[in-house]
This record gives sequence, structure tokens and C-alpha cells, in this order.
Amino acid sequence: MQLRHLRTFVAVASTLSFTRAAEQVHLAQSSVTEQMQALEAELDAVLFDRSGRKLRLTEAGQRLLAYAERLLALDREARMAVADAAMAGRSLALGALETLAARWLPESLERLRQARPGITLRLDVAGTGDLLARVRRGELDACVVFDAEPAEGICSSVVGSTELVVIAPAQHRWQRQAAITPADLRDEACFATPKGCIYRRIFDQATAGSAVAPTMAGEFESLATIVAMVAQGGGCALLPRLAAPLENREVIVRPWHGHKRSAAIHLVWRPQAVSPALQTLLELLTQDSRSHQPMAAVDV
Repeated sequence: MQLRHLRTFVAVASTLSFTRAAEQVHLAQSSVTEQMQALEAELDAVLFDRSGRKLRLTEAGQRLLAYAERLLALDREARMAVADAAMAGRSLALGALETLAARWLPESLERLRQARPGITLRLDVAGTGDLLARVRRGELDACVVFDAEPAEGICSSVVGSTELVVIAPAQHRWQRQAAITPADLRDEACFATPKGCIYRRIFDQATAGSAVAPTMAGEFESLATIVAMVAQGGGCALLPRLAAPLENREVIVRPWHGHKRSAAIHLVWRPQAVSPALQTLLELLTQDSRSHQPMAAVDV
């Protein structure tokens, strides 16, 4: 029995649909049908009951399913063992925004280090544009950024999200308010990063469409400077929660209730750079995002 036939068989058995199975294994429906016919001929057994309106597994098909799943699991285990041996001493070069590098990635990176003990990790911190350019040039294997935009030659997958919040001086009139809306920004001075920065793009998208545009009181490259300016009482700022101060009695942090309420976290990589270590990181980040889907990579 060929493993590719067993993979297709498991897909058909789990979906009970040749059409959905074809989508799952990325084959034409006719190819799925041909593979199942070949498998039935090889085993000299009917695996599917096609007589009714719904496809059903026969007794022979149900027995094969248990063995097929075990064989495919053993195949994955063997491949992983070989990959682990092959990549001993290798490194994985990653990039991330400072916020994500400090407050979002470490737990997953430690789990990756435990899962791949032979690997050496490198994590560079830079701005979104620089990180994406370095991934395209092959200087980084992957990077983690907010709201990655479509770009040729790279792939991206959403591996998490963070809600948007507004920070304001501690004694601000919002201190008894549960959430901030676009209308609340009327007549409020706002601090943000300069145009071209991802945090500014998030700010602009979150406040777009408001009846009254926020008043920009200052643009600063440093998020730390923005937080300090807010603490001084000069204005407010709209940021991803991961970028907001954890403990600062001089500012209050409130959820943002606009049409854009969160920022997606993307892992971005070149298709040519996929390695066992990077695949493991993808899986770990996906698992972590469920708690802090298998991953469907999409071209961006």
C-alpha cells in the first residue's frame, strides 16, 4: 500500500466526501477517485458504501482506517526523527518587533528550544519594513509582525492577535469609563508614531471613519516616549495591548471599541525557507494562539 493512497483514504474517511477530501489533500476529485479504486483493487475489498445518498465506510474500510492512521503517524514520527538528527547544530534566524520579542514570543521560543534541542536560535529586533525586507532577501528565516500586508514572494499565517487599547493620564476623565469609543476622542490630543510605522497604520485604521478625526499632538518613534508623554498629561494614545505599559500608575489603560478592535499577529516566511524547525515553530505558535487552527498558510 502506498502512503499517498492511505493519506487520501484517511481524508475521504474523515470527511465522507470525495469532494471535500480532494480539497483537503489538494488533488482533483478524479485523482481521489482513482486512488481509492486502486486501493480497493490492491486490497481486493470494498472500502466505501456508495449505494446511498451519503458515502459510508464499510466494515473493511473501518478496519483499514485504524491501521492507516497508525502507519501515517509512524511515517511522521520517522520523518521527524530523521529531521532532528539532520539539523543538529543548525540555527533558526528570526526577527520580531520589540513588543512581540519581549512580551509574546519567549514562551514559544523556549518550547521550540525544548522540542528541537540541537537548534541555535537567533532573534533580531527591528521595524516591520526592515524585517519583511530581510525575510525576502533570505537574511532571516521568518519574522513576527502585526497586520502583515500582501507582498510577493512571502507567505504569512495569523498566529495570534492582541486587542487595541487607549492609554490616558491616570487622572483623566476616562478613569471611571469601561471602554473608549471614537466619539470619546473628540477634542482629545493624541500621540502616535510617524507615518510608515505599523503602530501608526494600526492607529489610522482604528480611527478611520470617525466623524471627527483625532487631533495629533505629537509623533514619536519610541513607544516608551509616547507612554511617558501620556503619563505627563499631554494626551492619549491608541496602541495594541501588548505595547501598552504593564504596570504604570501614571496612566490608565482602557479597551478600544471602534470598528477595528484588534491587531493580528503574523508569522511571515519565504516558501523556500521552510525547515523542520520553522515548521515546528509554526505549530507551536498556532497552539499558543488558541490559548493566549492546523495552520493554513496563505500567500500575502
